[in-house]
Amino acid sequence: MSPPRKSALRRAACRDKVRKILSAIAKGEVETYVGFRQLYGWWIGNNAAVQELRPLFRIPGIEADGAFSVTPQSKETVVKLAIEILPHFEKSYRRLRT
Repeated sequence: MSPPRKSALRRAACRDKVRKILSAIAKGEVETYVGFRQLYGWWIGNNAAVQELRPLFRIPGIEADGAFSVTPQSKETVVKLAIEILPHFEKSYRRLRT
């Protein structure tokens, strides 16, 4: 068996970091806006590796790369989507660990 390619290792590291941020948002361990901006940073640099994040950056009225009002409703939407998306990253994380 050949060693994993560098690109595969980078992709796995990116997905693990995104998984941790999603989990922190879902658990309320990070301020929602801060977590959202962190996820957007990973999306911009690695969107091929984290396609599951797409719904977060298509929320009506929220432009991830622009200014927007952080309202209770926008926070709730981001948390809800983070909870929905997280299982996709948990599955891939378990596959990598086994």
